[in-house]
Amino acid sequence: MSMIEISSSYQSFKCLHAQINPYAEELWLLALNSQMELIKKEMLFRGTADHCLIHPRDIFRTLILCNASSFVLAHNHPSNHALPSEQDLILTRKIHQLATLFQIPLNDHLVITPHQYYSMADHGHFKKWRKNSARWLY
Repeated sequence: MSMIEISSSYQSFKCLHAQINPYAEELWLLALNSQMELIKKEMLFRGTADHCLIHPRDIFRTLILCNASSFVLAHNHPSNHALPSEQDLILTRKIHQLATLFQIPLNDHLVITPHQYYSMADHGHFKKWRKNSARWLY
C-alpha cells in the first residue's frame, strides 16, 4: 500500500479539498509520520457558519495516540474568504507553541475555501516544511 506524502501546503489542500463543508466551520487534522506520509486524517471539531470551538488537548491526544511525527491543521471558512482572522492567528500561535513543547512540529495551518486556500507557513507565520531526517549515531 502506497502512503500519501503531504510535504507542502498544496498537497494538504488537495488532500482536504473534497471534505470542505460549505455550511459550517470544521477543523481538520493531518497527522504525518517521519517521512511526511499521511497516517491519519480526521475532522476534530465542527462549529457554526462563522465559529468553531477548538481545544488543544483534543488535537494533541489524537497526535500522540497515532504516534505522529508532525502535523497540519486546516479549517474552512464558509464565507469563502481564505484570509485568516485574528482569532485564527492567535489559535495558530498557541498550537505552534504547544507543538514545540510536545516536539510534534506543526507544519502548516490552512484556511480553506472551495476554490482557494491560505497557508500560514507559506506566509511566514512559522518555519517552512521539512522532513525529519533521522540519523543513527554510532
